[in-house]
Amino acid sequence: MKKYIVLLHSLLAILSLTPLFVSATELPKIPLTIGFANLSGDDLSTLVSEDAKILSPLFTRSRVVAAHQIPSAEILFVYAHLNEDGTIKGPTRSGIRQIVQLTNAAIVVLASPNSAISIKNAVTLPGPRTANIVFTLDRNGSGFSRFFKELFEKMQDGKHMLSAWVELAPQNSNANPTYAPQTILLSEGGKIAFPR
Repeated sequence: MKKYIVLLHSLLAILSLTPLFVSATELPKIPLTIGFANLSGDDLSTLVSEDAKILSPLFTRSRVVAAHQIPSAEILFVYAHLNEDGTIKGPTRSGIRQIVQLTNAAIVVLASPNSAISIKNAVTLPGPRTANIVFTLDRNGSGFSRFFKELFEKMQDGKHMLSAWVELAPQNSNANPTYAPQTILLSEGGKIAFPR
């Protein structure tokens, strides 16, 4: 009988240390760095803050740097205005692919809305074609950060980016969720998957 009481005490001690459920804040984070680069300034700082607040908790590391700086990150959100020729407004007039080259990011999202003609011209600019690049036409309010949160959660569950993207934004406008932003995905990096 004494053995059973000792065993029962041991079991109770183990059970008291083991949580009965895991809260959302305790879920494992994506073991990558997400970065936010505001290449414009104050006019886009609100967008940077909104996106960082929603997306940063998914990742082990988040880098939000001062305006006009670019952090090193595997997933990089860029906030900038494009010139009509597709280059980024500013003193250097470089393209989005030069940012890919500079940072070696696997996923680059031009998170600020730009015109269709600027995006069309940006796509044709030279540079490495090694990352999946997303261009934004219309953020659709908070739908933008919701969409990317859901995309990264699907990737965290083991889907590669292209499969997760098609699930969230089927290539049929009638099937897209109402909150989805208007974006263009250049899948030059291919089937990018998160490490598990």
